Amino acid sequence: MSAPGPDPAAPLGEPVGPDPVAAAGAPRHRTHPITPLVSGWKIVVGIIAVLTAQNIARLVDDFTLQRALIGLGVVAAAVVVAILFSSLSWWFTTYAVDDQGVSLHRGVVSKSREYAPRARIESVSVERPLLARLLGLAKVRVEVAGGGESYLDIEYVRSSEAEQLRRRVLGVAALAEAGDSAERPAQDPAAAGSASIAEATGAATEPDGAEHAPALGEAPASAERAETPAPAERAEAPGALENVLYDGVTDGELIAKIPTERLVRSLVRDLGFLIGILMSIVGVGLAIALGIWTEGINIAMLIALAPALIAVPKFIFGRIESGWGFVSRITDRGLRMRRGLANTRTDNIAFGRIQRFVLRRPWLWRTPDWTSVTVTVAGIDDDFENGAQNALPVGTREELAATLGHLAAPLGTEDDLATLEHLLTAPARSLEGLRKPFRAYWIARRTQVTVLLPGALIHRSGVLGRTVEIIPRERIQQVTLSDDPLGRRLGVLDLAVGIAGHTLHLTGLARRDALALHEVLSRDARTLRRYRDRERWPAPALAAAGRPAGR
Repeated sequence: MSAPGPDPAAPLGEPVGPDPVAAAGAPRHRTHPITPLVSGWKIVVGIIAVLTAQNIARLVDDFTLQRALIGLGVVAAAVVVAILFSSLSWWFTTYAVDDQGVSLHRGVVSKSREYAPRARIESVSVERPLLARLLGLAKVRVEVAGGGESYLDIEYVRSSEAEQLRRRVLGVAALAEAGDSAERPAQDPAAAGSASIAEATGAATEPDGAEHAPALGEAPASAERAETPAPAERAEAPGALENVLYDGVTDGELIAKIPTERLVRSLVRDLGFLIGILMSIVGVGLAIALGIWTEGINIAMLIALAPALIAVPKFIFGRIESGWGFVSRITDRGLRMRRGLANTRTDNIAFGRIQRFVLRRPWLWRTPDWTSVTVTVAGIDDDFENGAQNALPVGTREELAATLGHLAAPLGTEDDLATLEHLLTAPARSLEGLRKPFRAYWIARRTQVTVLLPGALIHRSGVLGRTVEIIPRERIQQVTLSDDPLGRRLGVLDLAVGIAGHTLHLTGLARRDALALHEVLSRDARTLRRYRDRERWPAPALAAAGRPAGR
């Protein structure tokens, strides 16, 4: 059996022979030969930073032309040594992809053997840092289910080969899902119906193919999507220029495309972002003033403060880059996203892998009706702003509905999108749900509320902006109650709801409410994700027919 995508025999990097551990005949490859030049500069910069940070004042005071030339010679020697060490590391670094997974071997003295079995592959991203991008190279990251930093990095290969490698790894991961689907008819039919959402919530759950209430703004009729006129760009065939600008993310149904104007306006309207900039400027100004007051104005002091001086521009540029050129499309292997200005990256989130959704709407985003969506994916421990977890940096209501409709299971209400809109716009004190019982928590009582819906646990919070945290009930893995002498005296309990990669802490709930919620969610954790009942797992409202709900 071969993975869909490019021919397995097609060259991906420099072949070095078969892997004795992998499947028979699976060749191993090296990364691009100029990889040492791309990675070696990091060693040089680190050496220079350590030397100058500890001796900057002395270097400035004792500066002469002869010593400057000697220093340049030392730096040149460090560059050569760094490239030599990087070349040695490159020679002993190989990777292989076969029908069972991805393996990465590296190490000169201490050998490392990393392996990502196909059943554990969560997503594949292609990252293009600035220097690698200028050289036409890219890094492929294979995310694996597990704890933090559970991934394999294949760096660097040609950009075209990176796309081939991404497709092939996703094809290998699809083999695991195909194997699961082939096994399903052998399951006991009586066991498949033993547990459902109705068991824990009392709400009726229809089998696959039955009519159900509209979810995330979708009409009940199956023909609704055909009746809705598609945007012009969805019907246009991608051109060569668009293919280059969006790093090949041109296939599949368009979900969101963020114009630069909207991105800039959203940052100007984000009070949290503006306050962060203001506080950073104040902090840098105080550091400079303190340095001048104690040391006076000199070159050494300015160099020492250089990291603080670039902190504000770096913060601003990071926020801009997180949404610059953002585009997301739905493919048969999940949501594919592209973002970045200087450093670009493309990410892929497989269906059924998302554990949590966070919807955020700052105060000044309410008029244009914008919302950002971040997600928690099992096994992905990435940058929250610039990484794969930022599924929609700033989207319209239509883009929000399309994103959640393809990724989120129904909430179990008559109109899920209207419910989410109400949770984002209504004052927290007007929402029915669980909140802190004492008036002493006057801020929390007015900004925080927990709502239990048939399909999800919802937590609303936020002062300058409103945040709605959505945890699908079938994703809950652990529920913990915490008590202490003060809590017993006040009549409150703390409840922790654990999912893969995150824990939601609900503090100061009334004891009766906390115990009742703990009982319901504990039953959810026991029954709603039984593997033998995977045919009945909730699936996104817009999921393609026949696609597995997830693992």
